[in-house]
Amino acid sequence: MKKQKKRNKAFNPNKHRVVLNAAFKTINLAKPVTDEAKVKFSEQIHGAIEAITKGAGETWHFDVLASTVDVVYLMSQNLFNKAYNDEIYYAREAMFRMKDRFHKYSTFGFDGHGYNAIKELVAIHDEMMNHVTGAEVLQFMNARANAIKGGNYYKCESERLAA
Repeated sequence: MKKQKKRNKAFNPNKHRVVLNAAFKTINLAKPVTDEAKVKFSEQIHGAIEAITKGAGETWHFDVLASTVDVVYLMSQNLFNKAYNDEIYYAREAMFRMKDRFHKYSTFGFDGHGYNAIKELVAIHDEMMNHVTGAEVLQFMNARANAIKGGNYYKCESERLAA
């Protein structure tokens, strides 16, 4: 007779759990972005712009604007046939200049062209949100998060060449 072995793995009850509201979530994500979600996005973005403009910007304000720029870039590349490339490029350059300013002076702030570029990009973001679904927005936010985990992300040209 064979000797019975003790099981090595502990039982994980969450591994095979059935998500009861998965169908409801899927249906909601397939719909266009709700007005409430748009308002929340807009409040965060405009709050970050205002804080940075007044000189009270923190790193999470920068992160909100950087994520907005990146999500608009990804949506433009994948859903809108690379529309608004120039505006997105100017906004990305403005974010790089803001990051460099933070490293140099330990404070976030816009230059004149950067402020205008970011304001224009926010208007583009608000317009794009009228034409995408919740699932698409989540897909691009997850793609951005994965790129950040990958490392070489949101670095200016000189930092990328040095790496």
